[in-house]
Amino acid sequence: MTPPRGGAARAAGAARAGRVARAALLALAWAASWASAQGPSTGGAPAAEPEIAGVGPDTVPAVASFGVQFGFPAYRTAGVSAGLQARFVGVAVHAGGGPGGVAFGLEARAYPPVPVPLPLYLAGGVDLYAGRTAPYVALGAHLPIGGGWRLDVAAGVAWTPLLDEVQIAPLVAVGTSYAVPLELSAADAAPTAPAAVAGRAGGPACDPGPPDPSALDAALAATVRRFVADAVAAYGSVYRDLSYRTSVASRRLEGDRATLTVRYAGSVVEILTGRRVEASGEAEVDFRWDGCRWRRSGLRY
Repeated sequence: MTPPRGGAARAAGAARAGRVARAALLALAWAASWASAQGPSTGGAPAAEPEIAGVGPDTVPAVASFGVQFGFPAYRTAGVSAGLQARFVGVAVHAGGGPGGVAFGLEARAYPPVPVPLPLYLAGGVDLYAGRTAPYVALGAHLPIGGGWRLDVAAGVAWTPLLDEVQIAPLVAVGTSYAVPLELSAADAAPTAPAAVAGRAGGPACDPGPPDPSALDAALAATVRRFVADAVAAYGSVYRDLSYRTSVASRRLEGDRATLTVRYAGSVVEILTGRRVEASGEAEVDFRWDGCRWRRSGLRY
């Protein structure tokens, strides 16, 4: 029997929302599942593994970001920005301007551990332009769009001078930034190792040759570090206390292309509520040999 059109639409919407929620709420949990996916496996029941170092309750991820932004009032028409976040608190600076000349700004941020599928922050700061100052408050969010890149949006109010008076004006800022985790854990001080480690022995320089199956483990390890680092940058102020288990379900190698399938089960704890959120499933990562190393070409989960 064909369901009513409205029911089908609601079901499709619920499915999309569920996928977004799982990707957001459990980014840390399933990212960690890659950590034990090194070496051949014939599948079977997932093997229990200890918690991955650096994504536990004692870790304080520090994240630097650099980007561009556009907005209103006019002294915020266009500019560049930089920020630093340490779990629940952060600071940011921006410089740019508009029709009235050059402007600079400084703001403090608070990141409440609200369990929603994107990091939110409350900001308070001041802009300086043309010998004037304009304090402001805003609510902002970072929307992860992949590979460390984020879409940044903020809205609030600014107290702008007008001769001897002060008027309240709307404040809007939209931009994009690149987030760089500065510390994943004391035991893993280099989460952003270059992709060259995924190549053949001898470092970045090599003589091009045929695909090297033995280098897939290093490529997978680099994927682990990159994904965990991105997850910490996006969700480290919302979730903690990671646990997981995993096994490699299959490996497919065809010429200069390879695909690894991993079964995972994991969970994280919402900092605000203390509720443990769980999920399980399979993820696939694709690699392509470029003559010297395996480069990640796709990811599905």
